[in-house]
Amino acid sequence: MVSSDRPVSLEDEVSHSMKEMIGGCCVCSDERGWAENPLVYCDGHGCSVAVHQACYGIVQVPTGPWFCRKCESQERAARVRCELCPHKDGALKRTDNGGWAHVVCALYIPEVQFANVSTMEPIVLQSVPHDRYNKVQWILFY
Repeated sequence: MVSSDRPVSLEDEVSHSMKEMIGGCCVCSDERGWAENPLVYCDGHGCSVAVHQACYGIVQVPTGPWFCRKCESQERAARVRCELCPHKDGALKRTDNGGWAHVVCALYIPEVQFANVSTMEPIVLQSVPHDRYNKVQWILFY
């Protein structure tokens, strides 16, 4: 949710305000947005993903509802989990092998790459050594 062409109801205003109170960007944790890099909020039911346009690779900010990749996929939530950490919520993108990974995890793990750096997807895991998966990742972003 960035802006809308339709009239804004009180319920929409409260929902948007609640999302702003939850916290900032799921990738960089900054709570501020700017005209050239706004915070965009997922309109998926029960989703609390908020990301900056640049942090999530949103090429064009929508004028209506916006859905993160997880909500857009409509894949069962129980099946969606990050391949790089134990968390299921947050700003996820598809991986090159059809799975999911957090953008922030991809940024912190040196062997991980983005196939397209503009859209930040898919997240390429093929260069990650197998022994890295056995290590505990302590990335604090929630």
